[in-house]
Amino acid sequence: MTDRRQGRREDVARGAGILLIAFVIALLIVAVKAGSQRFATPLPTATPVPTSTPAPTPVPTLTPSPQPAPTSTPRPAPPTPTPVAVPVPGVDDAYARDGRNIVCLDPGHGGADLGNVLVKGGEIVLQEKDFTLEHALSLAERLRSEGFEVVLTRDKDTEVNPSNEDVNGDGIVAADGGEAHSDQLDDLQARVNICNLASADLLVSMHYNGAENTALSGYEVWFNDQRPFSDRSEAFATMIHDALGAAYADAGFDAVDRGIGIEDHAVTGPERPGKLVPSNMPGTVVEGLFLSNVDDAAFIESEKATETIVGAYDAAIRQYFDVYPG
Repeated sequence: MTDRRQGRREDVARGAGILLIAFVIALLIVAVKAGSQRFATPLPTATPVPTSTPAPTPVPTLTPSPQPAPTSTPRPAPPTPTPVAVPVPGVDDAYARDGRNIVCLDPGHGGADLGNVLVKGGEIVLQEKDFTLEHALSLAERLRSEGFEVVLTRDKDTEVNPSNEDVNGDGIVAADGGEAHSDQLDDLQARVNICNLASADLLVSMHYNGAENTALSGYEVWFNDQRPFSDRSEAFATMIHDALGAAYADAGFDAVDRGIGIEDHAVTGPERPGKLVPSNMPGTVVEGLFLSNVDDAAFIESEKATETIVGAYDAAIRQYFDVYPG
């Protein structure tokens, strides 16, 4: 009996130990599973704290120093275009080409009419009438050698109307016993008549300027813009103006350019009813320099003067007839 009870106790103890072992094993299994799930679950990704991007430090822009404006290389002045003849109704018929290039040279003043003068020490030392005649005669010789026909309104030191005729028909003549041998308008009309009777193609009235203000100097050219052939007069005015400027520069003389003007000179027109019958051809009045100015006068009487001034007239006249042949 006792052995039987003892055996039963041992069985109970054995069963309890088994249960205890099973319980422990079960706990271990649960613990293992829980641990594996813990380590199998990924850790939550930490939301990155936004890093503020620092604003880029601006690179300082170097302000360029202002550069001087480029100096443009000066272009050479274009050559002066050769004037082209522009047809003018009625004028071209009047100047139909006949193969004759006729120039009327008008040396200003003469005789008792001295023209402008240079005074030194109260005495007249230079007279316009002398230089206009000298240069006109030299120019006529040169032009004739080049095939031009030349008419002079005077070829000696006299008035053009020395007989004191009433050339313009206004009933006025120079006073008897006076210094002048002709009324001025009659003398001017006589000049115009010579050019008209010669059927000249061009009238060139040659002068030297003068003024009480002896500081005035330089050259200038005049034409009239109210004539049917004024375009031709203006063309020649431009040619002789440019030729004189170039000639003075080549001679080393710094002449003042007084330009080209428009004026009603007697010899170039227009008509003055009852006083003057106008010239029938294009023309200009040229004031070469100021005889009353010491520097200009010194050049006029220098050895260079004839070649310089006469050469300029010659070049301009040849240029004119290249454009408007007779």
